[in-house]
Amino acid sequence: MRRRVAAEAKPNPAHSALAKLEQKLQDRVFLCTQNVDNLHEQAGASRVVHMHGELFKSRCDTCSRPPFRDTSTYDPPAKPPRCECGGRIRPHICWFGETPFELDRIFHALDECTVFMAVGTSGVVEPAASFVAQVGGRARTIYVGAEQPANVSAFTECHLGKAGEVLRKLFNLAEAS
Repeated sequence: MRRRVAAEAKPNPAHSALAKLEQKLQDRVFLCTQNVDNLHEQAGASRVVHMHGELFKSRCDTCSRPPFRDTSTYDPPAKPPRCECGGRIRPHICWFGETPFELDRIFHALDECTVFMAVGTSGVVEPAASFVAQVGGRARTIYVGAEQPANVSAFTECHLGKAGEVLRKLFNLAEAS
């Protein structure tokens, strides 16, 4: 059901603005998302880190087989599909209580960043809500979104409004369709 809903979703202007920024600055942008959809990629971003996984991939819960592309939107079978090793195939996402993916890579990027931006987050979900505190004091910290996040006081700048419009202005982009 989640794949069916996500498959119908389209990127919004904020996804497009971030993709354009990544295309312009290339590896100087570290784009990390808590979302499990592929909207950043649909908008043109190519180096997205999905800390909570990717809904359109699956993996074995037992062996080290790498996650594989899985766009099936069929109703779940009565029994979970099995890997060649006998393990169960599951969506390549991080359920609540599981450790997010790519944390070493994320923390390295946080250690290196000079500008940190959070877009459209509640500022509550950990560990991402603490990322701004990790870079605070040494990096410019910017929040962009329709409403203030719970951790707004940790940011040096807060830009409220529709994220696509605000990002387009901040990034000086002509159009973020």
